Amino acid sequence: MIENPFKDAEDKLLFAKTLDRLTAAQKKGQSTFTDFLDPARCEAFLAILTKKSPILPTAQGGHENAERKQIGFVMEDDSSSEAFPITPVTFTYNEKFSKPPTHRDYLGATIGLGLDRSKIGDIRLGETGAVMYVSTDVAAYICENLQQVGRTAVKGKLGESLPNLEEQGKEKRITVPSLRLDAVVSSAFNISRGKATALIESEKVFVNWKQAKKTQSISPNDTITIRGLGRATIDQQEGNTKKDRIVLRITKY
Repeated sequence: MIENPFKDAEDKLLFAKTLDRLTAAQKKGQSTFTDFLDPARCEAFLAILTKKSPILPTAQGGHENAERKQIGFVMEDDSSSEAFPITPVTFTYNEKFSKPPTHRDYLGATIGLGLDRSKIGDIRLGETGAVMYVSTDVAAYICENLQQVGRTAVKGKLGESLPNLEEQGKEKRITVPSLRLDAVVSSAFNISRGKATALIESEKVFVNWKQAKKTQSISPNDTITIRGLGRATIDQQEGNTKKDRIVLRITKY
């Protein structure tokens, strides 16, 4: 039996549900899948399961560079269930008369339909709409009922049919007194140093999908994720200001 090593209540519950999926796959001899997991949890769960699970787990999110993913326990002789239960839903709007909805707008409108966040994977914006990767069991419901995002009227269609999809991120420059994690988090997420420290100590901050430590240093190409606040990737260190503060170019998601 695989032990549940997590102390955080939500982590413990989600890992327990993942183990339930594993048990179901073993008993029924059929492939099973979790709901969508955030990158940090997915990485942490896979690290344990890959070493200890009798069925090798895999993870997919519906597109090549997916962040939010489902974990699947795919049986070798269960060819009918090899495809993950993920369906893309494309939403479009009339760009001549509408302001482009943001990632937050799409997510808020979808959750407003009464759905849990775990049913929603990545949301990728395009020139005239967005593609949402969602659990197959709710895809038709979302497609039919999501008719307005923010103040913009949208139309849904099952499938991925939107060109020029972009990753949702905004580039910005920040200055920090040092490359310590708490200093970078404070500036990147526009919160106080004290709140940054509190988030790290409450185990809500991850660096490259691993639990962060307050005193660790950040380097270019590192990704910082904060539950409930999003994530930021450190793209480049660009020297120092006249006051000897470090200049970082980041992409905020």
